[in-house]
Amino acid sequence: MKNLQEIISELEVKGYSLVENLLPNAIVEKVRIDISNRLAKVPFGDNNFVGMRTKRLYSLFGETRSVDEIAINEKILEIVKEYCGDVLLGASVACQIHPGETGQAFHFDDGIYPLPSDFRDVNVGVIWALDDFTIDNGATVVIPNSHKKRDMKNPEKFDHREIIVMPKGSALIYSGSLWHAGGANQSDSTRLAIILQYVESWLRPQDTHLISVQIPEAKKLDSRLQALLGYSMRKPFLGYVRGYDPMDILKEDK
Repeated sequence: MKNLQEIISELEVKGYSLVENLLPNAIVEKVRIDISNRLAKVPFGDNNFVGMRTKRLYSLFGETRSVDEIAINEKILEIVKEYCGDVLLGASVACQIHPGETGQAFHFDDGIYPLPSDFRDVNVGVIWALDDFTIDNGATVVIPNSHKKRDMKNPEKFDHREIIVMPKGSALIYSGSLWHAGGANQSDSTRLAIILQYVESWLRPQDTHLISVQIPEAKKLDSRLQALLGYSMRKPFLGYVRGYDPMDILKEDK
C-alpha cells in the first residue's frame, strides 16, 4: 500500500491518488447492502448532471451509522490533515449509477466556492468503491494535472484523461479542484460508491450536518466524527457556542 508521502506527492503532482483495497470486504459488504436498500426507495435524478439513470442519497450521516467508520478511516484522516490541515466533512453522498447512464459533464468539487483559479486546494474528495469500478460500468474519469486550473476551458476536449478502474474497497483520493466526471454505464449492472468531501474548516460545508445529525444523536458518535460534522471549533474562535467549544456541549450528560 502507498505510504503517506507517496499519496501526498501524487495529489500535488497529478491531483489524485488511488489507494486500492483500503477497506476490508466485510465492511464493504455491510455498507453496500445498507446503502443499496436505502437507494431502492430513492428516485433517479432529474437532470444530466446528477444523472437521469443515477440514484443519489445525500446527508448520509443523518441516514445511517454504517458509514461512520469510513469517514474516520485513519489513513484518510492522515492524508487529509497533511494536505488541508483542519477540516470538516463538506458533503456525503452515495451514488449508484445504473445501466444506460451517460457520461457526466466534467466539473470540480470546490467550484461551489468563489476562489481564484489558481488558489490552493481547500478540499479533498474521497470516492469509495462499494462495487468494482470498470471501464464499462461508469468508473470515474479524471483529467490528470487539471487541479488548480479552475478556469480551464472546454475540459471535455482534453484527450489526456484516465478512467479509474479499481476493485471494491478502494479509495480514489482527489483534489477539490481536479476536473473529473462519472463515467457512462454500458454494462448490465449498477456501480455504487460513497463520496465524502473534506473541506478546510474556515469554509462553510456543503452539507448542513448540524441539522441532519442533531445533538442527541451526535452525542453517541466517535469524537473524531463529531468534530468532522461541525461540533468542533477552529482555533482560536471560529465555530464557538456562547464562547465555548461545542465539543463541550456533547460531553454534557453523555
